[in-house]
Amino acid sequence: MHRLILPAAFVLLLSACSTYQYMTVDSTQLKRDDHSQLIFENDTLRLTWRLEGKGGAVTVNIYNKTDQPLYVNWKKSAYIRNEQATALFNNNLTIQGNSAAIAYRTGRTTLSEGRYAASVSLPEGMDFIPPASSFSRQLPDLQRTGLLEAYLSDSLPEKKSIAPDGLNHSRYRQANFSEDQSPVRFKSYLTFSIGNNNPQEFAETCSFYIGEICQTSSAPDFFTLYRQQGDQFYITKSSNTQ
Repeated sequence: MHRLILPAAFVLLLSACSTYQYMTVDSTQLKRDDHSQLIFENDTLRLTWRLEGKGGAVTVNIYNKTDQPLYVNWKKSAYIRNEQATALFNNNLTIQGNSAAIAYRTGRTTLSEGRYAASVSLPEGMDFIPPASSFSRQLPDLQRTGLLEAYLSDSLPEKKSIAPDGLNHSRYRQANFSEDQSPVRFKSYLTFSIGNNNPQEFAETCSFYIGEICQTSSAPDFFTLYRQQGDQFYITKSSNTQ
């Protein structure tokens, strides 16, 4: 019995020695989907942003809405925070892709999907997205842009979050911010080109900010307000730095 209890107690002890800040990302420019991912869309493409996990892991899904090939130039793409740029080009980034074609007939929609494979000679740092196809790439974590830790006043009222079992609970402080007041604001700047012959280059910028922070000594496995959805991540710091 004691052998079963010790590991859980050890985890709780480690949690008590750290302070966690759970951050929810917002945008006045973008909308949310059913998974709380942030969406940018125009006539050419759709960008779906997912932010999650420790340090703000970022994945972007790019859907090419046109009937022409779309290219992404990662060497000309960056995060922008506090007027400083963080390059998005990384040889080790992960990609995924699929294709879809949609046809509308008398009010009914037909959807067909499939995987794509293509042989295209591209310069280093470029990615190719076929027409009517989507492509996902994992980008550098947000913590690469600089310190994400925010100051929350001890004067904020302490709240209690009850676990689903109704027995355990977490104490936390919560702060909400408008875009102008947010302690963390950043932008993505992605450079694209479209077409095969003399492709036209253009860029799209998306703006983000931290709209809510919950600070607690409870680790992610024990904090019920951490929902692991597409707009929420967390950082951790030693409690002796508060």
